[in-house]
Amino acid sequence: MEYKQCLAIKNNRTNRYLTIDQNNRLLSSGCHPFFKHTECNKQREIFQILNAANQDYVGPIIMQSAVLIYNPGLQAYLCCQQNGELKLENIPYQEASHSKATKFMIQGTVNLKKAITENDDVVFKFNDANYLISELSLFCSWNGPTISQDSTWKLQRSNFPPLPDWFQQRPYISLSYLQSSDQLTQCLVKQNERKPIGSHSYQIQSIYLIEDLLYAMMSIEGQYIKKKNGSFEYQIEGHLEQSTCDLSLQQMVSKILPMCSQHDFIENYIQQKIKFENGYISQAFCSAIKELMQKYLLMVNQLDYEFNQGEITLQKFWYYTQPSIRIINSIYVLIQSLSKQIGGTLLSTITNFINTSTDPQIVEVYSFLLQKSFIPYMKQLSNWIYYGRIDDPFEEFLVAEKKIQKSSLETDYKNDFWDQRFALRNSQIPKFLEKYQDIILRTGKYINVIGQKESPFDNFLIKNQGHIVQNQDFSHLVSCFEWANKEIINLLFQKENIHKRLKTIKTFFLFDSGDFFIHFIEAAESELVKDIREISKEKLESLFDLAVRSIASNDAYKDDLVCYIDQYTISEQIYAIRNLRGIDINENKPPRNQKLKGIELFTLDIKVEWPANLIFSRASLLNYQILFRSLMSLNYLLKQLNEAWVFQKQLKDTGLHQKFLKQNFLLSRMQHLVKNYLYYVSYDVVEKNYTSLIQNLQNADNFEEVKEQHMRFSENCLKESLIIDQDFWKIFNKCTNFCSQFSSQIQKQNSSLMSFFKDDFVSKKVQINEKITELVSGKQFQTLYETFIKNFDEAYRELIKIIKIYISQSKTYVVSLMIRLDYQFDYL
Repeated sequence: MEYKQCLAIKNNRTNRYLTIDQNNRLLSSGCHPFFKHTECNKQREIFQILNAANQDYVGPIIMQSAVLIYNPGLQAYLCCQQNGELKLENIPYQEASHSKATKFMIQGTVNLKKAITENDDVVFKFNDANYLISELSLFCSWNGPTISQDSTWKLQRSNFPPLPDWFQQRPYISLSYLQSSDQLTQCLVKQNERKPIGSHSYQIQSIYLIEDLLYAMMSIEGQYIKKKNGSFEYQIEGHLEQSTCDLSLQQMVSKILPMCSQHDFIENYIQQKIKFENGYISQAFCSAIKELMQKYLLMVNQLDYEFNQGEITLQKFWYYTQPSIRIINSIYVLIQSLSKQIGGTLLSTITNFINTSTDPQIVEVYSFLLQKSFIPYMKQLSNWIYYGRIDDPFEEFLVAEKKIQKSSLETDYKNDFWDQRFALRNSQIPKFLEKYQDIILRTGKYINVIGQKESPFDNFLIKNQGHIVQNQDFSHLVSCFEWANKEIINLLFQKENIHKRLKTIKTFFLFDSGDFFIHFIEAAESELVKDIREISKEKLESLFDLAVRSIASNDAYKDDLVCYIDQYTISEQIYAIRNLRGIDINENKPPRNQKLKGIELFTLDIKVEWPANLIFSRASLLNYQILFRSLMSLNYLLKQLNEAWVFQKQLKDTGLHQKFLKQNFLLSRMQHLVKNYLYYVSYDVVEKNYTSLIQNLQNADNFEEVKEQHMRFSENCLKESLIIDQDFWKIFNKCTNFCSQFSSQIQKQNSSLMSFFKDDFVSKKVQINEKITELVSGKQFQTLYETFIKNFDEAYRELIKIIKIYISQSKTYVVSLMIRLDYQFDYL
């Protein structure tokens, strides 16, 4: 028994198990949790013994140790109450480990300090005086004054059915163990009082040897044929330096004795491996061997009948045992090679022996063992490919299930739920199923997603098991896979409508509809430009819902869209996704601006339920969110630049526009940068990849391909837009920051110019012209705009340079961006 192992605790008097009632009181009226049908009921009978000094220690439980009794289901510790009752309380480990009310001394009925086994009687001593006992009312208390049956307990593993007491009380139930006992040796006639076998005639020696051989074949020592100490090997008069037996008889017997030793070895193997902890397949294998041993014992019985009739000689004995010698030897050799193998590994070893054996009779024996051993594995396989369920307490099946809840998909940013929930257990794949391993894994996964849908195969594997194993014909698995694959594809494209979901995502996340931005920003701009602490979330959500319904009233999934103010900026989110995906990061985490506006943190999300969230995973939605936030901020920046441009054009009517030519030229170049990048993302990246995605989905013939194509689409959009490219985005961000600063400066300038037009412009044109000339020709004005032009030019050249480097690195998707940003090659 080990710390933190899930245990059931049985009282010796009541033969019942510790359990918890509705008031968290401890009783000894439960049953073993293995026999409970529901997990809800099981958790009240499952306990863990924790080390009082170290919560994480997982070594063997030692007598005379201070321990805590913990219920993992209720996450509570057993505590002693002042009235003598025992109740479970939800307290932290640190508090429990330092409290006298929760500490017990676990010790044996005999005062020894040793590791506790499943057979040991233990007591739980409290406060160095009293013991944990089961009262007549079956309630437990800590008032036991002495060690008694009421206060004696056994620790048993909760995931295995308990063995009956007689299994431990009768250690000599197996004949192979009986021979090693001192009690039997004392009952036998002393060696030195028996006449040597050589003192008898040849015929008498033969009779004695045949009789002893019959005993040895049933694992019982005879008068002259006995085992060597501590081994399975038999000898004639092994207590003598040299046997007195006739040499010809001795040679004849020596050919039969290895079969007796091998039989003992096989019986010992059966006794060890037929236990629950070795798994269903080992138990089935041992049962199959026992079935063969029944035939072996029948042969021994027939030989014994011939011996009693006086119709058998040692030569006949040798002749009759020839087939059994070969069969026993073949089983012995197989068992020797098995070592600690269980499950699929055991089946693979048997298969190897079948393939390498040339004797038809031996092949038939191995095939029989394989067929019988494969029965529990076949049941697990059928349960998996027909119902998508795994019942594998001993970890023997080729598919391992990791207890990951579907709710974890909401935080699965690595997109590994599908691969981790069910995965191949390579060590348990039988050799004859290796080429079907991927089909088996995927079939069960598909059925698990589809749910309780009637299969057309009606347990074909179980009904035709003999034929399938004998001929190793598992082509039926391919039919199951094709059916399950067809069902899950229909589920995705018909019931879940992934095409319509993609259209919704493209419309709103990737700005496929420009009307959405226009409607929303016009309605919500006054709210979005506020400090995030001043924004009304309810108002923002209402305006967003109004904008969505105004342009997409017929969209099937518009109600699944949600908007919110994120806690991270776009720069922080890009930094996180680089870090998450292992992209080299040569910069520190971006600094946090304390005065953030709503437009900088506004983002979208979409609610996706099971099983559509396997396709639209959190990782892919994160890609869409980053794209949305980037496009949203750039569209808003372009709106600000356009508003500045409109005002500058209004000056043309006044005849004053000539004074702002340099400003207008810089403004148009900034518009050119933002417009063409947005155009590149919308048409050269999103539209191109979306068209390719739709074509690939039409040709997709399995679930994994659909999932992969969608994930590739979101990743390609993010990669080709260069948003998560550290070098490009750093420089591009620098350019857009200059654009934003310049736009703000224009707005300030425009505000001051507007004050000149409040009066009658025609009557005061000369005076206003002089004031504007004075403003424009001022040194501060000239220096400011020259600085803007110089900084923007430098950043723009760096941007063109980095794009040129990407082209030289065969990143051909940026060629169109290069042409758009520098179509006259002014910056090359």
